[in-house]
Amino acid sequence: MKKLMLILFSLSIFIGCEPTALVTKNKQQEKTEQKIQTVHSAKTITYKDESDTYIIDIEYPKLDYTEKINAQIKELIDTDVELFIKETESLDLTAEEIEEFNYGKSGLWITYTTYLLNDDYISIAFENSIYDSGAAHPYSYTEVFNYDVKNDKELLLADMFVPDTMFWETISYSVIPKLNLLLYEDEFANDEWIEEGAGPDPENFTTFNITEDGFVFHFAPYQVAAYVAGPQKIEVPFSEVSAILMPEWQ
Repeated sequence: MKKLMLILFSLSIFIGCEPTALVTKNKQQEKTEQKIQTVHSAKTITYKDESDTYIIDIEYPKLDYTEKINAQIKELIDTDVELFIKETESLDLTAEEIEEFNYGKSGLWITYTTYLLNDDYISIAFENSIYDSGAAHPYSYTEVFNYDVKNDKELLLADMFVPDTMFWETISYSVIPKLNLLLYEDEFANDEWIEEGAGPDPENFTTFNITEDGFVFHFAPYQVAAYVAGPQKIEVPFSEVSAILMPEWQ
């Protein structure tokens, strides 16, 4: 009798544990399935134009998302082209003058880098270089396209951090030592310049991209160093600021 009761007790434990194991397995499977993302792609569109006074050479992406998203990217490029042509016309230089004084034609060059293309977010950087005929040198800057696909809106840096936290100070605290290390290697570091250009001011961090693992902050020439140092790019892993990130980014 005691042996029979022992067998029944053992069976009850086994049967009772089985659903728990099954639930755990289902949760793990669900978590794995949630991580599966569509592999998105970007087709490069090339646009070139040349007149007597300027050259335009542009590459930008056409994404396999919605036409609305592609239209926004195209609008960004069209705006750059329009502003460049207006600027070139304002120089009031003829083709003959450009040739006579060996100024070289004005130019607009744009390339791009895709940092993140998944079901939820898009992050692209456009590297723009502009030369005004007769200028001493071209100037360059980075534009970004960060998009929240789920909510159909632009992704802002403030959207990624818990409200009412000192995230600008946290970002600055992470970026400044990296800039110092990078610029001191090339002997371009200037403490005052870096503190001003990468201090806890929202305007200093408007040009950023996101990857699967963190942020990429872009700094234009003259923002944190002299022109000769060129543009700077600093990576900040999410792990360095995870305490104040929104849960979906932790």
